[in-house]
Amino acid sequence: MDNAPLIALRINHKTLTLKQLLQRLRIDASLAAISRCKDDLTIECWAESLGLTADTAALQTAVTRFRRANGLLTSAQASQWLTNHGMELEDLASLFRPQVLKESIAQHLVSDDEVKRYFLECAHQYDRAEISTIATDEYGIAQELLFRVEEGSDFHALAREYSSDAETAKSGGYAGLIGRADLSPEMAAAVFNATKGSLLGPFEQRRKYNLVLVEALYPAELSEEIAVDIRQQIFQYKLEDYQRTLNIQEEVWRLGEG
Repeated sequence: MDNAPLIALRINHKTLTLKQLLQRLRIDASLAAISRCKDDLTIECWAESLGLTADTAALQTAVTRFRRANGLLTSAQASQWLTNHGMELEDLASLFRPQVLKESIAQHLVSDDEVKRYFLECAHQYDRAEISTIATDEYGIAQELLFRVEEGSDFHALAREYSSDAETAKSGGYAGLIGRADLSPEMAAAVFNATKGSLLGPFEQRRKYNLVLVEALYPAELSEEIAVDIRQQIFQYKLEDYQRTLNIQEEVWRLGEG
């Protein structure tokens, strides 16, 4: 009798068994997506080729974070959860190993100079503005409110009274921090080329006519948070390039054959 585990995915000599796939599915369906599984096995292959191993402390931190997020605060709770999901502690750790390895590979292969060059090329993506808005259903009303603000009426008071955007009207139209991608191209160009205190519009967006008050502008700076985001983006490009060099067999689609 053949007791060999059924293979769901094979990349070079690395495999993901059907049991492991089902374990992922029981925890979170997104973990069982074939694209996620392919990325995880690719990372395992890549780390091995680079001679990198998962840092034990980082792996333990990831497991501990998961336990806290799922209320598994005691050994008994964790043990029962593992039993319910048909898993051992090592099975759980293996889920987080690719993420830990991913961070190690990114640090190893993505240089600070690459991060800086990417930022200089794409800094506008990280610009932020603080705005307030008034949304109306008719252009004429928006134009009238524009004139009233220009004549000295309080923008925020008018937003509370006239704006049809329920989410922002109560706060005087305050929409908070936004990026270019949050606005239409026309609105983004106007807002990010304006100065603090500028009144702009009306702009048509999603069948509404919008007035925008620019409360503050925050040109992008290469903060630690942005550097981490950029490093991960560059890593993803490199991962996709590396993945194309591998022998990938998606056995999961053939498990029901025969």
